[in-house]
Amino acid sequence: MGAGDEVKVSEPQHEVLEDKGLSADEIQLRAQGHVGELPRQFGAFSTLALAFSITNTWVGYAATFVTPAFAGAGPAIFWAPIVACIACLFITLGLAELASAFPSTGGQYHFAFMVAPKKFRAPIAFATGWLSCFAWLFTTAAGYLFLAQCCVNLATLMHPEYVWTRWQAYLVYCGFIIVVTAIVILLPRTIPMGESVFFWTSVIGFVVSTITMLAVSDTKQSSRVVFTEWVNQTGWSDGTAFLLAVGQAMYGFLCTDSATHISEELPNPSRNVPRAMWGTILVGIITVLPFTLAFLFSVNDLEAVSLSLLPIMEVYSQAFQHRGAAFFFTFWILFIYFGATIGLVVTSGRLLWAFARDGGLPFSKVFAKTHPTLKVPVYSTLLTAAFCMLYGLIYIGSTTAFNSFVATAILSLNITYTIPQLIVLLRGRKNVLPARSFDLGPIFGAFCNIFSTAWVALYAFLFCFPIFLPVQAVSMNYVIVVMAGTALFIALTWWLPGGKRGRFTGPNVDIEMLDAVNRGQVGGREGVGDEK
Repeated sequence: MGAGDEVKVSEPQHEVLEDKGLSADEIQLRAQGHVGELPRQFGAFSTLALAFSITNTWVGYAATFVTPAFAGAGPAIFWAPIVACIACLFITLGLAELASAFPSTGGQYHFAFMVAPKKFRAPIAFATGWLSCFAWLFTTAAGYLFLAQCCVNLATLMHPEYVWTRWQAYLVYCGFIIVVTAIVILLPRTIPMGESVFFWTSVIGFVVSTITMLAVSDTKQSSRVVFTEWVNQTGWSDGTAFLLAVGQAMYGFLCTDSATHISEELPNPSRNVPRAMWGTILVGIITVLPFTLAFLFSVNDLEAVSLSLLPIMEVYSQAFQHRGAAFFFTFWILFIYFGATIGLVVTSGRLLWAFARDGGLPFSKVFAKTHPTLKVPVYSTLLTAAFCMLYGLIYIGSTTAFNSFVATAILSLNITYTIPQLIVLLRGRKNVLPARSFDLGPIFGAFCNIFSTAWVALYAFLFCFPIFLPVQAVSMNYVIVVMAGTALFIALTWWLPGGKRGRFTGPNVDIEMLDAVNRGQVGGREGVGDEK
Protein backbone atom coordinates (compact mmCIF):
# COMPACT_ATOMS: atom_id res chain seq x y z
CA MET A 1 0.00 0.00 0.00
CA GLY A 2 2.62 2.47 -1.16
CA ALA A 3 0.17 5.36 -1.27
CA GLY A 4 0.46 5.43 2.48
CA ASP A 5 4.19 5.94 2.15
CA GLU A 6 3.64 9.06 0.10
CA VAL A 7 0.68 10.75 1.76
CA LYS A 8 0.60 12.56 5.07
CA VAL A 9 -0.45 9.93 7.60
CA SER A 10 -1.88 10.58 11.02
CA GLU A 11 -2.64 7.98 13.64
CA PRO A 12 -5.67 5.87 12.72
CA GLN A 13 -8.68 7.41 14.45
CA HIS A 14 -11.65 5.60 12.97
CA GLU A 15 -12.57 4.23 16.41
CA VAL A 16 -12.86 7.80 17.70
CA LEU A 17 -14.98 8.85 14.73
CA GLU A 18 -17.23 5.81 15.10
CA ASP A 19 -17.77 6.74 18.75
CA LYS A 20 -19.03 10.13 17.52
CA GLY A 21 -21.73 8.33 15.54
CA LEU A 22 -20.29 9.12 12.10
CA SER A 23 -21.20 6.82 9.23
CA ALA A 24 -18.70 4.78 7.25
CA ASP A 25 -19.23 7.16 4.31
CA GLU A 26 -18.34 10.20 6.42
CA ILE A 27 -15.32 8.46 7.95
CA GLN A 28 -14.17 7.50 4.46
CA LEU A 29 -14.46 11.14 3.39
CA ARG A 30 -12.59 12.41 6.45
CA ALA A 31 -9.85 9.88 5.80
CA GLN A 32 -9.29 11.77 2.55
CA GLY A 33 -9.03 15.13 4.27
CA HIS A 34 -12.56 16.51 3.93
CA VAL A 35 -15.73 16.92 5.96
CA GLY A 36 -19.15 16.22 4.45
CA GLU A 37 -21.07 19.42 3.66
CA LEU A 38 -23.56 18.22 1.04
CA PRO A 39 -26.55 15.98 1.86
CA ARG A 40 -26.36 12.40 0.64
CA GLN A 41 -29.58 12.72 -1.36
CA PHE A 42 -28.66 10.61 -4.40
CA GLY A 43 -29.36 6.88 -4.55
CA ALA A 44 -27.78 4.24 -6.75
CA PHE A 45 -30.36 4.69 -9.52
CA SER A 46 -30.49 8.50 -9.42
CA THR A 47 -26.68 8.51 -9.69
CA LEU A 48 -26.88 6.37 -12.83
CA ALA A 49 -29.70 8.62 -14.07
CA LEU A 50 -27.57 11.74 -13.60
CA ALA A 51 -24.57 10.12 -15.26
CA PHE A 52 -26.54 8.86 -18.26
CA SER A 53 -28.59 12.04 -18.52
CA ILE A 54 -25.32 13.94 -19.03
CA THR A 55 -23.71 11.42 -21.39
CA ASN A 56 -26.97 10.49 -23.18
CA THR A 57 -25.12 8.69 -25.93
CA TRP A 58 -27.85 8.46 -28.55
CA VAL A 59 -28.75 12.14 -28.15
CA GLY A 60 -25.10 13.21 -28.01
CA TYR A 61 -24.30 11.29 -31.17
CA ALA A 62 -27.35 12.79 -32.84
CA ALA A 63 -25.65 16.16 -32.34
CA THR A 64 -22.18 15.13 -33.58
CA PHE A 65 -22.50 12.46 -36.31
CA VAL A 66 -21.75 15.00 -39.05
CA THR A 67 -17.98 14.40 -38.94
CA PRO A 68 -18.43 10.61 -39.45
CA ALA A 69 -20.85 11.47 -42.28
CA PHE A 70 -18.16 13.44 -44.09
CA ALA A 71 -15.48 10.86 -43.20
CA GLY A 72 -17.21 7.84 -44.71
CA ALA A 73 -20.98 8.33 -44.96
CA GLY A 74 -23.13 5.42 -43.69
CA PRO A 75 -20.38 2.92 -42.77
CA ALA A 76 -18.43 5.53 -40.79
CA ILE A 77 -21.58 6.72 -39.01
CA PHE A 78 -22.38 3.13 -38.00
CA TRP A 79 -18.95 1.80 -37.04
CA ALA A 80 -17.48 4.90 -35.36
CA PRO A 81 -19.62 4.73 -32.19
CA ILE A 82 -18.91 1.00 -31.82
CA VAL A 83 -15.16 1.57 -31.79
CA ALA A 84 -15.59 4.66 -29.60
CA CYS A 85 -17.70 2.66 -27.12
CA ILE A 86 -15.10 -0.10 -26.76
CA ALA A 87 -12.31 2.42 -26.25
CA CYS A 88 -14.29 4.54 -23.78
CA LEU A 89 -15.33 1.42 -21.86
CA PHE A 90 -11.71 0.46 -21.12
CA ILE A 91 -10.85 4.05 -20.21
CA THR A 92 -13.90 4.31 -17.94
CA LEU A 93 -13.19 1.00 -16.20
CA GLY A 94 -9.69 2.14 -15.33
CA LEU A 95 -11.07 5.41 -13.98
CA ALA A 96 -13.88 3.64 -12.09
CA GLU A 97 -11.35 1.57 -10.18
CA LEU A 98 -9.73 4.78 -8.94
CA ALA A 99 -13.15 6.20 -8.06
CA SER A 100 -13.76 3.09 -5.95
CA ALA A 101 -10.43 3.42 -4.18
CA PHE A 102 -10.60 7.18 -3.56
CA PRO A 103 -14.24 8.39 -3.76
CA SER A 104 -14.23 12.19 -3.80
CA THR A 105 -16.10 15.02 -5.52
CA GLY A 106 -12.71 16.18 -6.81
CA GLY A 107 -12.56 13.23 -9.18
CA GLN A 108 -9.51 12.98 -11.40
CA TYR A 109 -7.34 15.62 -9.73
CA HIS A 110 -7.96 13.96 -6.37
CA PHE A 111 -7.06 10.55 -7.79
CA ALA A 112 -3.86 11.99 -9.27
CA PHE A 113 -2.95 13.49 -5.91
CA MET A 114 -3.53 10.21 -4.11
CA VAL A 115 -1.35 8.09 -6.38
CA ALA A 116 1.42 10.53 -7.38
CA PRO A 117 4.83 10.61 -5.68
CA LYS A 118 5.09 13.06 -2.79
CA LYS A 119 7.45 15.38 -4.64
CA PHE A 120 5.16 15.84 -7.64
CA ARG A 121 1.66 15.24 -6.33
CA ALA A 122 0.74 18.92 -5.82
CA PRO A 123 1.66 20.20 -9.32
CA ILE A 124 0.23 17.09 -11.02
CA ALA A 125 -3.05 17.39 -9.12
CA PHE A 126 -3.17 21.14 -9.78
CA ALA A 127 -2.70 20.74 -13.54
CA THR A 128 -5.19 17.86 -13.66
CA GLY A 129 -7.71 19.90 -11.70
CA TRP A 130 -7.57 22.87 -14.05
CA LEU A 131 -7.79 20.64 -17.13
CA SER A 132 -10.82 18.92 -15.65
CA CYS A 133 -12.49 22.22 -14.72
CA PHE A 134 -11.96 23.73 -18.17
CA ALA A 135 -13.18 20.56 -19.90
CA TRP A 136 -16.39 20.51 -17.87
CA LEU A 137 -16.99 24.22 -18.42
CA PHE A 138 -16.46 23.86 -22.18
CA THR A 139 -18.80 20.87 -22.26
CA THR A 140 -21.46 22.74 -20.27
CA ALA A 141 -21.27 25.68 -22.68
CA ALA A 142 -21.61 23.27 -25.61
CA GLY A 143 -24.77 21.87 -24.01
CA TYR A 144 -26.26 25.34 -23.70
CA LEU A 145 -25.36 26.10 -27.32
CA PHE A 146 -27.11 22.96 -28.58
CA LEU A 147 -30.25 24.00 -26.68
CA ALA A 148 -30.10 27.46 -28.27
CA GLN A 149 -29.54 26.03 -31.75
CA CYS A 150 -32.50 23.69 -31.30
CA CYS A 151 -34.75 26.61 -30.40
CA VAL A 152 -33.81 28.90 -33.29
CA ASN A 153 -33.91 26.06 -35.81
CA LEU A 154 -37.31 24.92 -34.55
CA ALA A 155 -38.50 28.48 -35.14
CA THR A 156 -37.18 28.28 -38.70
CA LEU A 157 -38.86 24.90 -39.21
CA MET A 158 -42.28 26.33 -38.34
CA HIS A 159 -41.66 29.71 -39.99
CA PRO A 160 -39.39 29.16 -43.02
CA GLU A 161 -39.22 32.90 -43.74
CA TYR A 162 -37.41 33.47 -40.41
CA VAL A 163 -33.60 33.63 -40.67
CA TRP A 164 -31.93 33.61 -37.29
CA THR A 165 -28.64 35.29 -36.45
CA ARG A 166 -25.87 34.23 -34.10
CA TRP A 167 -26.56 37.04 -31.64
CA GLN A 168 -30.19 35.88 -31.38
CA ALA A 169 -28.95 32.35 -30.67
CA TYR A 170 -26.65 33.83 -28.02
CA LEU A 171 -29.57 35.52 -26.28
CA VAL A 172 -31.45 32.21 -26.16
CA TYR A 173 -28.21 30.62 -24.90
CA CYS A 174 -28.07 33.16 -22.03
CA GLY A 175 -31.72 32.54 -21.24
CA PHE A 176 -31.06 28.85 -20.73
CA ILE A 177 -28.06 29.67 -18.52
CA ILE A 178 -30.25 31.77 -16.23
CA VAL A 179 -33.04 29.19 -16.01
CA VAL A 180 -30.79 26.15 -15.43
CA THR A 181 -28.62 27.96 -12.89
CA ALA A 182 -31.73 29.01 -10.95
CA ILE A 183 -33.01 25.41 -10.89
CA VAL A 184 -29.69 24.00 -9.65
CA ILE A 185 -29.30 26.63 -6.91
CA LEU A 186 -32.88 27.08 -5.74
CA LEU A 187 -34.25 23.54 -6.17
CA PRO A 188 -31.35 21.25 -5.21
CA ARG A 189 -33.59 18.66 -3.55
CA THR A 190 -35.43 18.07 -6.82
CA ILE A 191 -32.30 17.20 -8.80
CA PRO A 192 -32.14 13.43 -8.05
CA MET A 193 -35.82 12.89 -8.87
CA GLY A 194 -35.60 15.24 -11.84
CA GLU A 195 -32.63 13.41 -13.35
CA SER A 196 -34.48 10.10 -12.91
CA VAL A 197 -37.38 11.59 -14.89
CA PHE A 198 -35.00 12.78 -17.61
CA PHE A 199 -33.42 9.31 -17.72
CA TRP A 200 -36.76 7.64 -18.48
CA THR A 201 -37.65 10.45 -20.87
CA SER A 202 -34.49 9.67 -22.80
CA VAL A 203 -35.08 5.92 -22.83
CA ILE A 204 -38.70 6.35 -23.95
CA GLY A 205 -37.61 8.92 -26.52
CA PHE A 206 -35.07 6.48 -27.92
CA VAL A 207 -37.67 3.70 -28.22
CA VAL A 208 -40.36 5.91 -29.76
CA SER A 209 -37.97 7.66 -32.18
CA THR A 210 -36.40 4.43 -33.37
CA ILE A 211 -39.64 2.54 -33.91
CA THR A 212 -41.49 5.49 -35.45
CA MET A 213 -38.75 6.29 -37.96
CA LEU A 214 -38.58 2.70 -39.16
CA ALA A 215 -42.36 2.39 -39.32
CA VAL A 216 -43.22 5.72 -40.94
CA SER A 217 -40.39 6.55 -43.37
CA ASP A 218 -41.51 5.94 -46.96
CA THR A 219 -38.12 5.17 -48.48
CA LYS A 220 -35.57 2.84 -46.93
CA GLN A 221 -31.90 3.06 -47.79
CA SER A 222 -30.25 -0.11 -49.02
CA SER A 223 -27.92 -2.04 -46.73
CA ARG A 224 -25.13 -1.24 -49.18
CA VAL A 225 -25.50 2.49 -48.50
CA VAL A 226 -25.63 1.94 -44.75
CA PHE A 227 -22.85 -0.63 -44.31
CA THR A 228 -20.48 -0.67 -47.29
CA GLU A 229 -20.70 2.43 -49.49
CA TRP A 230 -17.77 4.43 -48.16
CA VAL A 231 -17.79 8.09 -49.27
CA ASN A 232 -14.85 10.06 -47.84
CA GLN A 233 -15.11 13.82 -48.38
CA THR A 234 -12.44 14.95 -45.90
CA GLY A 235 -9.36 14.82 -48.13
CA TRP A 236 -7.62 12.48 -45.68
CA SER A 237 -6.95 8.81 -46.33
CA ASP A 238 -9.83 6.51 -45.40
CA GLY A 239 -7.99 5.23 -42.33
CA THR A 240 -7.21 8.69 -40.97
CA ALA A 241 -10.73 9.90 -41.78
CA PHE A 242 -12.23 6.99 -39.83
CA LEU A 243 -10.00 7.69 -36.82
CA LEU A 244 -11.21 11.30 -36.87
CA ALA A 245 -14.78 10.02 -37.05
CA VAL A 246 -14.20 7.78 -34.02
CA GLY A 247 -12.77 10.74 -32.11
CA GLN A 248 -15.92 12.75 -32.76
CA ALA A 249 -18.08 9.74 -31.81
CA MET A 250 -16.36 9.73 -28.42
CA TYR A 251 -18.45 12.80 -27.60
CA GLY A 252 -21.38 10.40 -27.17
CA PHE A 253 -19.47 8.70 -24.34
CA LEU A 254 -18.06 11.88 -22.81
CA CYS A 255 -18.38 12.80 -19.13
CA THR A 256 -18.44 9.25 -17.75
CA ASP A 257 -16.63 10.75 -14.75
CA SER A 258 -19.77 12.72 -13.79
CA ALA A 259 -20.77 10.22 -11.09
CA THR A 260 -17.42 10.72 -9.34
CA HIS A 261 -18.23 14.40 -8.79
CA ILE A 262 -21.25 13.59 -6.62
CA SER A 263 -19.39 10.92 -4.62
CA GLU A 264 -20.08 12.84 -1.43
CA GLU A 265 -23.82 12.94 -2.10
CA LEU A 266 -24.69 9.22 -2.19
CA PRO A 267 -24.23 6.25 0.14
CA ASN A 268 -21.37 3.79 -0.32
CA PRO A 269 -19.76 5.64 -3.26
CA SER A 270 -16.96 3.07 -3.51
CA ARG A 271 -19.52 0.62 -4.85
CA ASN A 272 -22.22 2.79 -6.42
CA VAL A 273 -20.10 5.28 -8.35
CA PRO A 274 -18.22 2.63 -10.44
CA ARG A 275 -21.52 0.90 -11.21
CA ALA A 276 -22.98 4.17 -12.49
CA MET A 277 -19.87 4.77 -14.62
CA TRP A 278 -19.79 1.47 -16.50
CA GLY A 279 -23.60 1.36 -16.50
CA THR A 280 -23.62 4.64 -18.43
CA ILE A 281 -21.47 3.08 -21.17
CA LEU A 282 -23.69 -0.02 -21.27
CA VAL A 283 -26.94 1.94 -21.63
CA GLY A 284 -25.21 4.19 -24.15
CA ILE A 285 -24.25 1.47 -26.60
CA ILE A 286 -27.64 -0.25 -26.21
CA THR A 287 -29.39 2.96 -27.29
CA VAL A 288 -27.02 4.49 -29.84
CA LEU A 289 -26.72 1.56 -32.25
CA PRO A 290 -30.44 0.90 -32.92
CA PHE A 291 -31.12 4.64 -33.18
CA THR A 292 -28.23 5.13 -35.60
CA LEU A 293 -29.38 2.25 -37.79
CA ALA A 294 -32.94 3.56 -37.74
CA PHE A 295 -32.04 7.00 -39.03
CA LEU A 296 -29.49 5.66 -41.54
CA PHE A 297 -32.14 3.45 -43.12
CA SER A 298 -34.82 6.17 -42.90
CA VAL A 299 -33.13 9.22 -44.49
CA ASN A 300 -33.05 9.61 -48.27
CA ASP A 301 -30.41 12.35 -48.59
CA LEU A 302 -27.49 11.94 -46.21
CA GLU A 303 -25.60 14.85 -47.79
CA ALA A 304 -28.49 17.22 -46.98
CA VAL A 305 -28.39 15.95 -43.40
CA SER A 306 -24.65 16.62 -43.18
CA LEU A 307 -25.04 20.19 -44.46
CA SER A 308 -28.01 21.03 -42.25
CA LEU A 309 -27.68 23.59 -39.46
CA LEU A 310 -29.35 21.06 -37.14
CA PRO A 311 -28.75 17.59 -38.60
CA ILE A 312 -31.07 15.67 -36.27
CA MET A 313 -34.00 17.90 -37.27
CA GLU A 314 -33.24 17.22 -40.94
CA VAL A 315 -33.19 13.48 -40.13
CA TYR A 316 -36.68 13.70 -38.65
CA SER A 317 -37.90 15.88 -41.53
CA GLN A 318 -36.76 13.33 -44.12
CA ALA A 319 -37.99 10.33 -42.15
CA PHE A 320 -41.47 11.65 -41.41
CA GLN A 321 -42.06 14.03 -44.32
CA HIS A 322 -44.20 16.00 -41.88
CA ARG A 323 -43.21 19.31 -40.32
CA GLY A 324 -45.27 18.79 -37.17
CA ALA A 325 -43.75 15.36 -36.50
CA ALA A 326 -40.24 16.72 -37.05
CA PHE A 327 -40.98 19.56 -34.63
CA PHE A 328 -42.34 17.15 -31.99
CA PHE A 329 -39.37 14.78 -32.01
CA THR A 330 -36.78 17.57 -32.22
CA PHE A 331 -38.47 19.24 -29.24
CA TRP A 332 -38.25 15.91 -27.40
CA ILE A 333 -34.48 15.95 -28.06
CA LEU A 334 -34.42 19.54 -26.76
CA PHE A 335 -36.16 18.50 -23.54
CA ILE A 336 -33.77 15.59 -22.98
CA TYR A 337 -30.78 17.85 -23.58
CA PHE A 338 -32.24 20.35 -21.12
CA GLY A 339 -32.03 17.64 -18.47
CA ALA A 340 -28.48 16.86 -19.55
CA THR A 341 -27.52 20.51 -19.15
CA ILE A 342 -28.92 20.59 -15.62
CA GLY A 343 -26.65 17.62 -14.86
CA LEU A 344 -23.70 19.39 -16.49
CA VAL A 345 -24.19 22.45 -14.31
CA VAL A 346 -24.56 20.33 -11.16
CA THR A 347 -21.33 18.50 -11.95
CA SER A 348 -19.33 21.56 -13.05
CA GLY A 349 -20.36 23.47 -9.93
CA ARG A 350 -19.42 20.55 -7.67
CA LEU A 351 -16.04 20.13 -9.35
CA LEU A 352 -15.18 23.83 -9.06
CA TRP A 353 -16.31 23.75 -5.43
CA ALA A 354 -14.15 20.71 -4.64
CA PHE A 355 -11.12 22.24 -6.37
CA ALA A 356 -11.64 25.49 -4.46
CA ARG A 357 -11.99 23.53 -1.21
CA ASP A 358 -8.43 22.30 -1.73
CA GLY A 359 -7.24 25.80 -2.65
CA GLY A 360 -6.91 25.30 -6.41
CA LEU A 361 -8.92 28.33 -7.62
CA PRO A 362 -8.32 32.05 -7.21
CA PHE A 363 -10.50 33.32 -4.33
CA SER A 364 -10.87 29.71 -3.22
CA LYS A 365 -12.38 30.68 0.14
CA VAL A 366 -15.33 32.24 -1.67
CA PHE A 367 -15.96 29.43 -4.16
CA ALA A 368 -15.49 26.72 -1.49
CA LYS A 369 -18.54 27.94 0.45
CA THR A 370 -21.85 26.10 0.52
CA HIS A 371 -25.15 27.81 1.26
CA PRO A 372 -26.11 27.14 4.91
CA THR A 373 -29.77 26.29 4.17
CA LEU A 374 -29.84 25.26 0.51
CA LYS A 375 -26.78 23.02 1.04
CA VAL A 376 -25.48 23.73 -2.46
CA PRO A 377 -22.22 25.36 -3.66
CA VAL A 378 -23.89 28.58 -4.83
CA TYR A 379 -20.80 30.62 -5.75
CA SER A 380 -19.11 27.88 -7.78
CA THR A 381 -22.40 27.30 -9.64
CA LEU A 382 -22.65 31.03 -10.38
CA LEU A 383 -19.04 30.92 -11.57
CA THR A 384 -20.05 28.22 -14.04
CA ALA A 385 -22.85 30.48 -15.33
CA ALA A 386 -20.56 33.50 -15.64
CA PHE A 387 -17.92 31.52 -17.55
CA CYS A 388 -20.49 30.14 -19.99
CA MET A 389 -21.96 33.57 -20.67
CA LEU A 390 -18.54 35.06 -21.43
CA TYR A 391 -17.39 32.04 -23.38
CA GLY A 392 -20.53 32.10 -25.50
CA LEU A 393 -19.50 35.48 -26.91
CA ILE A 394 -16.92 33.58 -28.98
CA TYR A 395 -19.80 31.94 -30.86
CA ILE A 396 -20.99 35.33 -32.09
CA GLY A 397 -17.59 35.95 -33.65
CA SER A 398 -16.68 32.46 -34.89
CA THR A 399 -18.52 29.15 -34.78
CA THR A 400 -15.30 27.41 -35.88
CA ALA A 401 -13.38 28.69 -32.86
CA PHE A 402 -16.27 27.75 -30.54
CA ASN A 403 -16.41 24.21 -31.95
CA SER A 404 -12.67 23.84 -31.41
CA PHE A 405 -13.30 24.38 -27.72
CA VAL A 406 -15.78 21.47 -27.83
CA ALA A 407 -13.12 19.20 -29.35
CA THR A 408 -10.74 20.47 -26.67
CA ALA A 409 -13.25 19.39 -24.01
CA ILE A 410 -13.24 15.82 -25.37
CA LEU A 411 -9.44 15.75 -25.42
CA SER A 412 -8.96 17.47 -22.04
CA LEU A 413 -11.37 15.20 -20.20
CA ASN A 414 -9.79 12.07 -21.62
CA ILE A 415 -6.33 13.35 -20.65
CA THR A 416 -7.54 13.78 -17.07
CA TYR A 417 -8.97 10.23 -17.20
CA THR A 418 -5.52 8.97 -18.16
CA ILE A 419 -3.13 10.94 -15.93
CA PRO A 420 -3.86 9.00 -12.70
CA GLN A 421 -3.99 5.71 -14.62
CA LEU A 422 -0.56 6.37 -16.10
CA ILE A 423 0.84 7.14 -12.65
CA VAL A 424 -0.62 3.91 -11.27
CA LEU A 425 0.93 2.03 -14.17
CA LEU A 426 4.38 3.59 -13.70
CA ARG A 427 4.49 3.27 -9.92
CA GLY A 428 2.96 -0.21 -9.75
CA ARG A 429 -0.66 -0.98 -9.01
CA LYS A 430 0.13 -2.87 -5.80
CA ASN A 431 2.21 0.03 -4.53
CA VAL A 432 -0.37 2.82 -4.82
CA LEU A 433 -3.89 1.34 -4.78
CA PRO A 434 -5.55 0.54 -1.43
CA ALA A 435 -8.36 -1.97 -0.92
CA ARG A 436 -11.36 -1.15 -3.11
CA SER A 437 -14.77 -2.56 -3.95
CA PHE A 438 -14.26 -2.34 -7.70
CA ASP A 439 -10.97 -4.14 -8.30
CA LEU A 440 -10.03 -4.93 -11.92
CA GLY A 441 -7.25 -7.28 -10.86
CA PRO A 442 -3.56 -7.14 -11.75
CA ILE A 443 -3.88 -8.25 -15.39
CA PHE A 444 -7.09 -6.67 -16.67
CA GLY A 445 -6.50 -3.56 -14.57
CA ALA A 446 -3.04 -3.10 -16.08
CA PHE A 447 -4.49 -3.65 -19.56
CA CYS A 448 -7.09 -0.89 -19.02
CA ASN A 449 -4.40 1.48 -17.75
CA ILE A 450 -2.09 0.73 -20.71
CA PHE A 451 -4.89 0.97 -23.27
CA SER A 452 -6.16 4.27 -21.82
CA THR A 453 -2.71 5.81 -21.97
CA ALA A 454 -2.01 4.68 -25.53
CA TRP A 455 -5.45 5.62 -26.86
CA VAL A 456 -5.48 9.11 -25.38
CA ALA A 457 -1.89 9.69 -26.56
CA LEU A 458 -3.02 8.81 -30.09
CA TYR A 459 -5.97 11.19 -29.97
CA ALA A 460 -3.95 13.97 -28.39
CA PHE A 461 -2.19 13.92 -31.77
CA LEU A 462 -5.25 13.32 -33.98
CA PHE A 463 -7.44 15.98 -32.38
CA CYS A 464 -5.02 18.59 -33.66
CA PHE A 465 -5.83 17.59 -37.27
CA PRO A 466 -8.32 19.67 -39.28
CA ILE A 467 -11.32 17.69 -40.46
CA PHE A 468 -10.89 18.73 -44.11
CA LEU A 469 -7.98 19.04 -46.50
CA PRO A 470 -6.88 21.39 -47.94
CA VAL A 471 -7.12 23.61 -44.87
CA GLN A 472 -9.18 26.77 -45.25
CA ALA A 473 -10.17 29.48 -42.78
CA VAL A 474 -13.58 27.89 -42.15
CA SER A 475 -12.04 24.46 -41.48
CA MET A 476 -9.17 25.55 -39.25
CA ASN A 477 -8.63 23.46 -36.14
CA TYR A 478 -7.83 25.57 -33.10
CA VAL A 479 -7.46 22.68 -30.64
CA ILE A 480 -3.69 22.96 -30.42
CA VAL A 481 -4.02 26.71 -29.84
CA VAL A 482 -6.59 26.20 -27.09
CA MET A 483 -4.53 23.44 -25.44
CA ALA A 484 -1.40 25.59 -25.58
CA GLY A 485 -3.30 28.51 -24.08
CA THR A 486 -4.70 26.26 -21.34
CA ALA A 487 -1.21 24.92 -20.53
CA LEU A 488 0.18 28.47 -20.41
CA PHE A 489 -2.64 29.57 -18.11
CA ILE A 490 -2.01 26.66 -15.72
CA ALA A 491 1.75 27.31 -15.72
CA LEU A 492 1.32 31.02 -15.01
CA THR A 493 -1.25 30.34 -12.29
CA TRP A 494 1.25 28.00 -10.65
CA TRP A 495 4.54 29.88 -11.13
CA LEU A 496 3.74 33.61 -11.09
CA PRO A 497 4.22 35.56 -7.85
CA GLY A 498 1.11 35.04 -5.79
CA GLY A 499 0.43 31.81 -7.65
CA LYS A 500 -0.33 28.40 -6.20
CA ARG A 501 3.22 27.01 -6.12
CA GLY A 502 3.97 26.23 -2.49
CA ARG A 503 0.40 27.15 -1.50
CA PHE A 504 -1.58 24.34 -3.11
CA THR A 505 -0.82 21.25 -1.04
CA GLY A 506 -3.96 19.15 -1.48
CA PRO A 507 -5.92 17.39 1.27
CA ASN A 508 -4.44 15.86 4.44
CA VAL A 509 -5.30 12.16 4.15
CA ASP A 510 -5.09 9.11 6.37
CA ILE A 511 -4.48 6.13 4.11
CA GLU A 512 -4.74 3.61 6.96
CA MET A 513 -8.21 4.82 7.91
CA LEU A 514 -9.25 4.86 4.24
CA ASP A 515 -8.03 1.29 3.79
CA ALA A 516 -9.93 0.22 6.92
CA VAL A 517 -13.17 1.72 5.59
CA ASN A 518 -12.69 0.18 2.16
CA ARG A 519 -12.10 -3.23 3.74
CA GLY A 520 -15.36 -2.99 5.68
CA GLN A 521 -13.70 -2.70 9.07
CA VAL A 522 -15.46 0.56 9.92
CA GLY A 523 -19.12 1.42 10.41
CA GLY A 524 -20.48 -2.00 9.51
CA ARG A 525 -19.99 -1.46 5.78
CA GLU A 526 -19.61 -4.49 3.53
CA GLY A 527 -15.94 -5.07 2.82
CA VAL A 528 -14.19 -5.68 -0.44
CA GLY A 529 -14.48 -9.37 0.11
CA ASP A 530 -18.26 -9.07 0.13
CA GLU A 531 -18.28 -7.00 -3.04
CA LYS A 532 -16.52 -9.51 -5.25
